[in-house]
Amino acid sequence: MKLLFLLFSFLALFTLSSCQSNLVKNTHEFNQWLSNPENGCKIKKEVNDMIIEVKLLPPSYLALKEMEQSNGLKFDSLLSVYKNSTTFLMSFKPKEGHKGDDVMYKNVISYKEYVERALELNFDLESKVVLKSSNREFKPVLSSLENTYGLTKGRQVYIVFTDNVSKEELQNEDSLDFIYTDDEFKLGILHFEFDYNSIKNNLPKIDLK
Repeated sequence: MKLLFLLFSFLALFTLSSCQSNLVKNTHEFNQWLSNPENGCKIKKEVNDMIIEVKLLPPSYLALKEMEQSNGLKFDSLLSVYKNSTTFLMSFKPKEGHKGDDVMYKNVISYKEYVERALELNFDLESKVVLKSSNREFKPVLSSLENTYGLTKGRQVYIVFTDNVSKEELQNEDSLDFIYTDDEFKLGILHFEFDYNSIKNNLPKIDLK
C-alpha cells in the first residue's frame, strides 16, 4: 500500500510538473521555450565560420510581446492581428569561438561593399527567401533588420509571410521548409525544416493573470 501511495504521488508530481513546464507568464519565459531545441522552433546551421539561425515566432508570442510593450492593448485583439501571418527571426553571427569582425564587415573590402550589404539585409533579403509546404510556396511580404547599434557582432532580421489565398491556408500546413539562398556570405542554399503541426499542438499556454 505504501509503495502504491508513493507511486501515485510521483505520477501526480510528474503530471503537475509537465503542466507547469508548458505554461508561460511572460515573453521571457515564452522565448526560453522557443529557444529550446527540443521544441523545434529554432534551427541552427554552421557554415563558413558563421552561424545562421531561424526561429519561428508564433502569433501568440508576438501578441504577448506587443501587449507587454503597449499601453493597455488586449491580448485577444493583438492575437487576431497576428493569427493570419507566420513570422520568423533570422540571425547571422560569427561562429562561436571565431575571432571575426562584425558580420556586416565579413569579406568586405570597401565602403561600397559595406553599403551594398546593408542594403541587402535591409531591403533585398525577401528576394532570397522562400517558404515551402507540401504543395505550396510562399514569398515574404515583409522583412525588417533589427538595429543592434553595433552592440553585437550579429544581425537579426524579422521575416513575415501571409496566406496566398484563404485566410488559414498557411496556418493549416503540417510542415514548413524555410529556404534561404545566400550569395552575400557565400553560404549557398540553406534549408530550415519545421514540423509545424507538432509546434502548433505543443505551444505553451499563456497565464495572463
